[in-house]
Amino acid sequence: MNLLERVGYRRLALLLWGIPLLVIFIRVAAHPTYRSATVVYHQAASEWIAGEPLYTHPLAYNYLPVFAPLFIPFHCLPLPVGDLLWRMLAAGLLASGLWRLIRQLTIDPWPAFLLTTAVALPVSLSSFSNGQANALLAALMLQTVACLQLKQWNWAAVLITLAVVVKPIGLVLLLLVPLVYPQVLWRLIVAIIVLAVLPFGLGVPAYVLAEHRAFLANLQVCSEVTKHRFADINGIIRTFGGELAPDVSRTLRMTAGPVTAGVWWWVGRRVREPQRGLLLYALVAAYLMLFNPMTEANSYVILAPAIGLWAVMASAVPGARPMLIGMVCISATMILLPTLLWAVCGNYFKLFWYPAMTIVFVGLVAGVLWLAERKSDEQEAAEKCLDG
Repeated sequence: MNLLERVGYRRLALLLWGIPLLVIFIRVAAHPTYRSATVVYHQAASEWIAGEPLYTHPLAYNYLPVFAPLFIPFHCLPLPVGDLLWRMLAAGLLASGLWRLIRQLTIDPWPAFLLTTAVALPVSLSSFSNGQANALLAALMLQTVACLQLKQWNWAAVLITLAVVVKPIGLVLLLLVPLVYPQVLWRLIVAIIVLAVLPFGLGVPAYVLAEHRAFLANLQVCSEVTKHRFADINGIIRTFGGELAPDVSRTLRMTAGPVTAGVWWWVGRRVREPQRGLLLYALVAAYLMLFNPMTEANSYVILAPAIGLWAVMASAVPGARPMLIGMVCISATMILLPTLLWAVCGNYFKLFWYPAMTIVFVGLVAGVLWLAERKSDEQEAAEKCLDG
């Protein structure tokens, strides 16, 4: 590839990131509170400063208590500035996380980064626009995987802990990583201890204890959601008029968790990097999309990078072209079909289609991984024959 072509890929990728984000930043600067999740974060920061309860509105503030004081630096800035910096942080970490992983996938990163951007970014933009913490969670997960692949164990432990702070569902990442990367375990234990102590240094101990009890009660409420407004596995069932009882839904999640852990432990130890790290991200993202009862359409910013990265992986594996086309189609239909069917289905189509596409994505990942490992085994066998 000549220099002109390389510059062309780079410019197009940067434009794909820059133009929509610029539009979002202009919109946020003009109307910072319009359809913005940061309103909840600002309220929580104010309540923490005043020593007031955080969980007075069920299904509103669904984060660890420590998230509120850590958002205070953004809260104390003028309204548009803090909200813009919050979105810039998420976008910057997500883009750089994708870049770090792409650099480990190929020696010619810009075409691959362009493909990843084209597949992942459209599904992610609504989360960036709303300022949701899911975008930052996805970014921290990407950065964690990059650190694991580079054996940066200390940074990986810090990033995993931050992921839990940003969204409690980051606990899935925390539980899965040590199964295949045991080097992180003791570092995670230290980071968790620091996390447990940290809130008491940021607030009155009695208040901090009360908020942690309220958090556990709120967590129970969140686990029993029955409204047809979420895009998890229940979104598929509710679309066709069915309903899983809260106990059944909870049992399903508790069963899927060990199954996911078992797949990760069994397969993750047998595949090489970078497939191993990408498999970790794909499994965590798929589990969260399908089995978190409060998965929204905007939550799919967590899955979108996995689709983009595995599309790049499929493009590099002989015989995986159908999987590559499938990844591209998943992303395209997640954007186009809800728009085309909005007049008929409203937002309900997403609640069915997004988790359905997640299931398809898991199947495509399995196919790519199988082909990649078969190719590696064939190469090893050929090298042994040559050596013999």
